[in-house]
Parts: sequence; C-alpha cells; structure tokens
Amino acid sequence: MRERMEDRPMKRTISAVLCAALALTLAGCAEEKEPMLDQTVTVETTAAQPGELSTESTYIGTISAEGTASVVSLVSGNVEEVMVSVGDTVSAGDPLCRIDDESARLALQNAQAAYQSAQESYNSAQAGYGGADLPVLEEQLRLAQDNYEDTKHLFEMGAASQAEVDQANQALLSAQAGVEAARAGLSSAQAGIQSAQVGVNSAQYQLSLYNMTAPISGVVEAVNLTLNNFASSGAVAFVISNGSNKTVTFYVTDQVRQTLTAGQEVSVVSDGRTYQGAVTEISGVVDAATGLFKVKAVINEAQSLPDGLAVELTTKAYRSSGAILIPSDAVYFDEGNAYVYVARDGAAVRTEVTVGLYPADTIAVTAGLTAGDEVITTWSAGLKDGAPIRLAGQEEADSGAGALELISAQSFDLLFVDINLNDMEGTTLAAAARRILPDAQIVFATAYSQYAVKAFE
Repeated sequence: MRERMEDRPMKRTISAVLCAALALTLAGCAEEKEPMLDQTVTVETTAAQPGELSTESTYIGTISAEGTASVVSLVSGNVEEVMVSVGDTVSAGDPLCRIDDESARLALQNAQAAYQSAQESYNSAQAGYGGADLPVLEEQLRLAQDNYEDTKHLFEMGAASQAEVDQANQALLSAQAGVEAARAGLSSAQAGIQSAQVGVNSAQYQLSLYNMTAPISGVVEAVNLTLNNFASSGAVAFVISNGSNKTVTFYVTDQVRQTLTAGQEVSVVSDGRTYQGAVTEISGVVDAATGLFKVKAVINEAQSLPDGLAVELTTKAYRSSGAILIPSDAVYFDEGNAYVYVARDGAAVRTEVTVGLYPADTIAVTAGLTAGDEVITTWSAGLKDGAPIRLAGQEEADSGAGALELISAQSFDLLFVDINLNDMEGTTLAAAARRILPDAQIVFATAYSQYAVKAFE
C-alpha cells in the first residue's frame, strides 16, 4: 500500500519542476511560446483492503430473571396445604401446594372402570372367535370356499344343478361377511380400549394438577394462595426466580434477525452503568403483538437490575464480511449506479462497483474491486475516465512566484529548478527556497554553461 504523505515523519520527497518548459530550456530558451494548460489532475489515493464492516443499532429491551417462572393454577378448589413461603429456596420438582382433589380422584376411578370394561369386551369377543386371528370363522370360510369350488366342478360334469351352485356361492358370501364383521367388531373393541386409555391418562393428568410443583430451581418470590381458601383456575399461584443471571428481551426486523448469531455480544446501559452480555435465543416466528422477531440475551453481573426494567441495548445489527473496504468519499453515484476512480498507469480509470454496507466513513464494496487497487479519494472538476493524474506531492509550478507559493505551503526534499524562468532567475528562486527549506536539495536544469558557477554558489 502506498504510504500517504501526511503520515510520513520526514519531509516528502517531491519532484518540483519549477520552470516554464524544460524542453525549451535545453533548446536554448531562444523562443518563447504560449504555455499550454496542464490537464493533469492532482489526486490522493488509498489502497483497497479486504475486511469486515458492521454497524451497531440500539434497541429498547426489558429485563427479567433468566429463570423466572410464574406457576399458574390450572384447576379450581380449596387449598388444603401450602408447602413454601416467600424467600424459600426450592428445587425443580419440589411440591408447592395441594388443592382438594376428591373430584379428580373419582373421575380417575370412573375412567379406570371404563377401561376395564372395554378390555373385558374385547377379550370376550376374541374368545368367541377362537382368538384375535379368528381361527373358527377362517375355517368356516375355507370350507365354504372348497364347497363352492367342488359344486362348480360337479355342475360342469352334469352332476349338480345351477341351484346347487348358487346355494354354495351364497354360503361362501355369508362366510366372508361373517369374517369381515368379526374383524370390524374386534377393531371397534380395540378402539374402545384405546379411547378408555385416553380417558385414564386424561384423568391422571387432571389429578396431577391438584398437586403443584416447582418447574425450576430458585427462590420463591411470591405466594398468592392461602391455606383453606379457594384457588381459582388461571391465577398465578407462585413466582419462582433464578436470579443468578438476567435476561433482556428485545425485538428486531427480519433483516436484522438474519444477521444476528447466538453468542453475539450485546451491551446494556442502565443508570449510567454498562453491562455486557450475549445473544442466547433468536426466534424464527413473528411476534403477533409487535410484528417483529423476539431476541433474548443473557446479561452478566446484572443481578441488581429489577425485573421489568426497560433498558437500552446495543449490538451489531448489520454486517458485511469478505468485502473490499474503501473510504466513502471515493464512491460516486450516477442514476443509482455506484462507481469509483482507480489510479492505473498514470490515469484515472472509472470502475463500476457494487456496494454493500455503507456507514458514514467506510463503504463495503462487494464487486468491482480487488485488494490493492489504488482508489482515488479526492474529487476534482477535471477528474474523469482516462484523465491524466499525478499523486499529491508531485507538484509543478510554471513561474518563480508559483514555486515560492508551493514551497511556502508544503515541505519538499528535492527541487528541480530551471535557470531561466518567466518572472525571475532560477538562482533567485533557489536562494529564496534555501531560506524557507534549508535542508532541501536543489538541482538546476539549464543549457547555458555560464550559469553553472552561479548555480553552485
């Protein structure tokens, strides 16, 4: 990458050609011509570099304990026992309270009786058919099939009538219908057993609801039930919190969601203090209330933040990886199409580019440039495709006065000076330059030998 002149600790090495036209001087400076307008554009460049670009966004999040659980009563009834108090520490599965479950026990008994009845009906049907495979009916069907085949054979020999064939066929059809009906009966009995089992399972689940247990380990923060009082279905009976960590919940658009990753760093600011954390959960379903996607992050050492507190959360919301990074000032737009100028072989080359992420100072270019391309970062009215360019610092002046103006404004290590200038002698300019830049080296260019001694002086 080219070293930028303003970053160098020493003075810039400059070719300062302070003459009207060196070629004319070498020819003898015998004839003055109208000076030609220099079309060369002075530019600054920077090397395009690969990298990653990202921007941060701020969201409003809500603090909650990472393991907070509201235990809701799913049944109604009289509270017969409360096993915990506020401040108690519980483990997952520990009993919290018991609600009168007599009606649920009766329902379970009825369900079990129904299951037993269904099982007995199935067993009885099986026994009547000789088993689940219906061996009795299958044998009857086989005999009917053989009789029908034999009767048809006799009919073909003239030893049986058509009426006898029809009668044998009817007996076969009846046997087939009997088998099908038996199979349907057994299937119905099996379905009855399954239905009865579902009833038992449901009754057992309903009974379990009357004995509430802790869903997580933690500290009991609230107890909303009172012994010997009525508990309403749907009411929050207990609140248990695992306060070792805190979670912040916030919502993002789908575009941002696609850039977030689990483990991504976040920072939360509350009351002038900053807390660090990481994304732990990114929902893939739109939240019906907000139309956005829910994201959760665990915040470290945030036990002092109360549940429900609204905080500011900052994280990287947009990211561009594997792109070429250049200054924003280097990019131009023409009818929505982005382009830059690349310094190549002493000329500005207009290059179409595709831009990605572009915050204030840097743009990520995803197509059109390669690492190391020298991109022009300064604007000039003469900058166009194919325009001749010189790098800033390689300055020229067409008069002694112009040269002194450049020397006064900038530092140079080396000066190339013609003896015969338009408005002064080169030696006069050199003497003035020596006072301004005492360490600069001066090289005289002339076709006249009589000036040599004076130049050395």
